[in-house]
This record gives sequence, structure tokens and C-alpha cells, in this order.
Amino acid sequence: MGLALLTVILGGCGQTSPTTNTTASARPSNAAPSPTPLFAFPVASGVTCPDLASLGLERALLNAADQNHPDRRDVVLCDARDTAHPRSLQALVGSSNQRFLGRDLIGYVALKGGGPSSTPDQFTSVVTTLNLTTGQTAELASTPGIALAAGWSADGSTVAYFTDSRGAHQYWLKRGGAAPVAFSTTATVGGRGTSRDDMLLVAFSPDGQYVLVVDTYVYRLQLFRTADGTLVYAAPSGGTGGLRTAAVWAHSGARFYFRNNSGVYQWDSASGISSFIPGLKWTTPSLTGDDRFVAYAVETDSMPHVETRVMSSGATTVFPPWRDSPVIVSETTLLVQEAAACQCPGGYIGTGKTLVVHTDTRAESDLGITGWQYRTAPSPTSIPAVSGGCRSTTRPTFATRSRASTRSASRMKRPEIGRGRGC
Repeated sequence: MGLALLTVILGGCGQTSPTTNTTASARPSNAAPSPTPLFAFPVASGVTCPDLASLGLERALLNAADQNHPDRRDVVLCDARDTAHPRSLQALVGSSNQRFLGRDLIGYVALKGGGPSSTPDQFTSVVTTLNLTTGQTAELASTPGIALAAGWSADGSTVAYFTDSRGAHQYWLKRGGAAPVAFSTTATVGGRGTSRDDMLLVAFSPDGQYVLVVDTYVYRLQLFRTADGTLVYAAPSGGTGGLRTAAVWAHSGARFYFRNNSGVYQWDSASGISSFIPGLKWTTPSLTGDDRFVAYAVETDSMPHVETRVMSSGATTVFPPWRDSPVIVSETTLLVQEAAACQCPGGYIGTGKTLVVHTDTRAESDLGITGWQYRTAPSPTSIPAVSGGCRSTTRPTFATRSRASTRSASRMKRPEIGRGRGC
């Protein structure tokens, strides 16, 4: 069964987020400057790029994720101006947390050392960038352990991430050319099964003043000031309220949303925490660039469906069942994962097919990337809603997932892009 994950750059003045999360785009303006020619990466075989131009998208990363061919781990760059020649990016094979930091710059975390049966402490996570015009990579930071989530500030000058090593999660913040520093207390990971509500996320506010960390494996949702690593807000987690999860930044102001078992809450720098949508248990929320609409998935009787909501009025549109993990690419266009019932924990699983849904007409079409994973990332002209992270499938992504798993969170394996981990 194939999976689908696409990392894209939006043209024009649209706004988007990684991981998954939020996108609103405009097609490239006729007045937009011509992009610098790509480096001569080798042409990839066995893959067809989707029609990016019809979605107002400019570039995309595809990660191989075909369960019928688990040995294939290709990472492919698609360009709307030359979709006939997908490019193979060998430097990104086996990496995680891939992000467009600009039109021609990709940030990611490379994993070195270890092997298939190694424990996390036998690996080293290396924060790296790839320049698409020169083909050159640059190593920015190196930390023991496996990076579970990473995020960059909008200008790419600051990166935050957390790693798993020796049964504990450690949190790191790197500003400019300085060495990484710990910005939260180390958290010991207890053994428990995973849940659909799990999330691993590092996300900067659009203005770069705050960094949000969601690590449900250790029951954390914490907000820090980027300048000095000061803790600004910590949500209680676990207990009757459930996990604090499904978080997303608004595109303007210092405001983010998350939810627990009681509904959706919002935090903003002016008024702090408050209830926003009581009773709603959304997953994978995605906001339009103007923050007027949100798309998300909800589950009813082990059957997922997608809804869109007007943020100001609460007016809601419900779409047919067996649709999951929406990503907004314009005010009237969503990308969603098709799901199907199964004899598995949670009762359903992704089919590997990604659909384009037009919310105004409700028409659907196949994006045509079955067997490849995808997610979204910001263009140089946009303000990201979230910089990094994933849902623990993860988050964060169009990946085969069930509602629960028997895997112990204290025995995390090496992240594998294209296999539902290490997004």
C-alpha cells in the first residue's frame, strides 16, 4: 500500500505551513522574478510529478513510500516549470524534517551512524541545508540521538529540535552561528502505546518571537521565547483532559490553537489561554493564509471525515467520510488522504491515495502520487503558519496510520522518511 507526502513551495503571495498543516496560495504573478536555475541534479526514474501549476504550487518534494517496495527511499524534487524532469536529491535520502526555507534552500535533519537494529543513542542528528542552485550542503549543528521534530524560523536563522537518546527527550535551540543550547528540561520517556492524538512538533510563530513544542510522548505542550529560551506557557497534559495536541499557529499575530478532550483552545500573547471551540476534537488542522477558514479531520465511530469551518462565525461544512488529514492549498482547494476500513487498531488506515477536493463544487480528483509521501512548506514570499514537526503517524503527514499502536514510546526506532515516521 502506497503513501503520499509532498513538500511544496507556493508561488505568488500565498501562505503555507509545513507539515503539514496550513496552506493558502496564489498563482505566480506575471511580474514575479524568474527563479535561479536549478543545479543539475540527476533526473529521477519511476516517478511522475503531479500537476503543481493547477494547484498554484511551484515546487514539491516527494518521498518514496510504497509498501510494496520498502527498499525504495528516493527523495525527488518536482518543479512546476519542468514537471517532465523530476530530480533526484540523494543528499536527502534517509533524512527527516524536510522544509523549504526559501525557493532554493531546503532544511532537513540528516541521520548518521547506527544501523537497522541500533538504539537512538547510537545515531547522530545533523541539522543541514541543501542549496538547490549550487547543489551544496551545509551542516549547521550536530547532536547525539534521533531528531523527532525540528522547525526553522521564517527567516531560517534559528532552528529548534528535540532528540531521543538513552530513553529521554532533549530539546535544543540554535540561533544563528551559535552552538545549540538546551531550552527545556530533559524528559524521560515512559512506555505506552501510541495514539492517533500523539504529536511531535516544533513550530515557530510567524514573527519568530516564540517557539512551540508539542511532545505528547512526555505529555508536553510548551511555549518558549526564542530570544532567551524562557518558558512562556505550559499546558497541563494527560489525566482526564487528555493530551494537548493538534496545534497550529495562526498566520498573523502571536496566536496558536490546540485541543484536548474538552475542545479547541487558543493562546495569544495579549490575553493568554482561552477556550475557542468547546467539544471539537480536531486533528491535522490547516488554516488559510488569512486565518478566516480552517480545515481539519474528525473521527466518528472509527470513521474519519473532513470539515471546514469559518473561524469567526463557526459555520461548518462537512465532507463525505473516509477522508483524512486535509491540507489547504487555496481558499477552495484541499488535499486530503483517502482512508478505508480495516481489521486493525482504530478500524481504518490510509489507502495511499491523495485527493484534490474543491470545496466550492465538492468535486474530487486523484493527485496521482500514490506510493509517495508529501507535506507542505513555505515559499520565500509567504509567512509560515508552522515551521516543522509532525503528527506521530507523524504530523504529521499523509501516511498509513491507525488510531493506536502497541509500539512502546520508549523504544522509538530510527525515523524513516516515507514510512510514516521522522516527518
